[in-house]
Amino acid sequence: MDIDLFLERIGVQSLPDSPLKRLQTLHRAMTKTVPFENVAVLEGKNISLEPSDIFAKVVGEGRGGYCFELNGLLAHLLERLGYKLERLLGRVWANGAPAPSLTHMTLRVFVEDRPYLCDVGFGGGTLREPLPWSPGEAAVQGPDTFRLDATDNGETMLSRLADGEWKNLYSLLPCPVRPQDYIPGNHYTSTHPNSYFTQSLVAALTTDSGRKTLRDRLFRTVGADGETERELTTFDEVVQVLDQEFGLKSLDLASLKSRLSHLFD
Repeated sequence: MDIDLFLERIGVQSLPDSPLKRLQTLHRAMTKTVPFENVAVLEGKNISLEPSDIFAKVVGEGRGGYCFELNGLLAHLLERLGYKLERLLGRVWANGAPAPSLTHMTLRVFVEDRPYLCDVGFGGGTLREPLPWSPGEAAVQGPDTFRLDATDNGETMLSRLADGEWKNLYSLLPCPVRPQDYIPGNHYTSTHPNSYFTQSLVAALTTDSGRKTLRDRLFRTVGADGETERELTTFDEVVQVLDQEFGLKSLDLASLKSRLSHLFD
């Protein structure tokens, strides 16, 4: 990995000397500049978990990716910078799934022996910065409030406060895993017909005061001035939003249009 090229990609000119501030700087910058997105899945491309392939995609092509790619790349970078970390595997609690499978990757990073949850690949619910691994304690990150809690089965649940209630986002297994343990989840996520990522278009970035997300035809921004929603009516509008709002260019338009044709029937 060429660290200088990566820092240029995420808009960081220099890194702080403090290990914690350095980690915070990298985390914040990635969530604001490298979109969580699944365009390559809809283009029918193979999603490689090799660090060199992810680097080429994110830095060379200016693309983003999903959790296995973005957190995998962050792990590779942090290890190069001398951080001790553990790779974690978890299940996303969304859409009322009674027993979600293990399809989410996060990191537990240690700074002066204190653990932090790092996750730059969770779309509209992505952490803005490292979250202290302190179960039961709420932490405010800009407009968001997060909390980790121990579950009855030994997992650790991340929740976010929304409309006065805690909403479960994902739970993490208690033991660290190895890079090869992500292969089944990545294969399912990128190829299975029941996977959300093979059915729908998604893109997300954090902003200084909120977030912007695209889900199929719905482009949504949340910021200091409130929330706005815009329903896109044509494929060309979708391409324009991917370009102008998420920096995604040089797309395989024919493949993408074919996969999204049902949205505009």
